[in-house]
Amino acid sequence: MLFEIIESNVDFYFTDAHEIGSSDVSCCVNSIIKEYAPFTEDFASTPTRQIIRRCVLNCLHVLEDLHYIQTHEDREMTACYVMSDTGRHYKET
Repeated sequence: MLFEIIESNVDFYFTDAHEIGSSDVSCCVNSIIKEYAPFTEDFASTPTRQIIRRCVLNCLHVLEDLHYIQTHEDREMTACYVMSDTGRHYKET
């Protein structure tokens, strides 16, 4: 359950972000704690906050990797279609 909450908050806060600062990560961590707090008794302790922050940063690295892969594929697929007798061919631009 915690990982789903972390994933949904990271997606919400950072999917369209151009720049991410430490205060943005802190806001995300605070939201995760508020959302998950009703499910536990002692959730505001420092080690738990650090673990959540580490998980958020790991998710951000995954998002960054996915963004890189997507933009790389988009650049490779930027092509114009050339019609011929045998069908559709890609021609790089």
